[in-house]
Amino acid sequence: MLNQTAHGAPIKLGDDYEFVEYIEKRVLKDKLSPCAVLGEIKRFKMFKTNISKTTLYRYIEQGVFLNLKMSDLPLYKRKKKYRKAVIKRAPRGTSIEKRPLEILNRNTFGNWEMDCVVGKKFSRDVLLVLSERLTRYEIIVKMPNRKSDTVVKTLNKLERRFGRDFRKIFKSITVDNGVEFSDFKGLETSIYRGKRTSVYYCHPYTSCERGTNERLNREIRRHLPKGTDFTKYSDEQIQFVEDWVNTYPREIFGFATSAEKFAEQLALL
Repeated sequence: MLNQTAHGAPIKLGDDYEFVEYIEKRVLKDKLSPCAVLGEIKRFKMFKTNISKTTLYRYIEQGVFLNLKMSDLPLYKRKKKYRKAVIKRAPRGTSIEKRPLEILNRNTFGNWEMDCVVGKKFSRDVLLVLSERLTRYEIIVKMPNRKSDTVVKTLNKLERRFGRDFRKIFKSITVDNGVEFSDFKGLETSIYRGKRTSVYYCHPYTSCERGTNERLNREIRRHLPKGTDFTKYSDEQIQFVEDWVNTYPREIFGFATSAEKFAEQLALL
């Protein structure tokens, strides 16, 4: 709905209330950003009304939308960051300094970043999150704890899921220095035979070296805020969040989704 008393007449919206209601629904209920919704609308030519991203954000700020405010937007508020436990010395695995430049430049498919998302304090369940750098495709798996052997077992399950293609899909995995990733041999060794992937370790306290992880983790938090007790969430509910992330319209892809881009890469294997 439109706020007819808002400062500055919403001329470009006219009386296209379906357009307005669709934006409000996708932002408030489906937790998309206004930019993503607008891109989706333009990509599929859903409405005749056409406004720019700048205009849309200005209308929200001016109170043109009756039910949508700036405080409702996903990135309007930034919460305090917390440092995670790290091992005192760098693991014996390969440093990110030795990671090929093509991975840094996102020129090739199959290079991932991996992280653990922690929930409620004293709750043991955590989320293992893997983010593919080229397609921004996300895999989210709930684990009973953040022990290193549990992470290895989870990767083993993923290897069984993808079979012999695992080595093509997971060419490398970049992680931080968290204790859960300390078993580099276990992470790299295939359940079948030989090496399944290459693991690279970031410098301590440099989350920017896993930028894809950090960005997608913020998207996960739209559904699972800090302090969430993951023990109360089923695997199906976690799968819903994964699907939501992977079907999010992304401006970097012309508002195509990560799921579409990931499928395109799999077809090329």
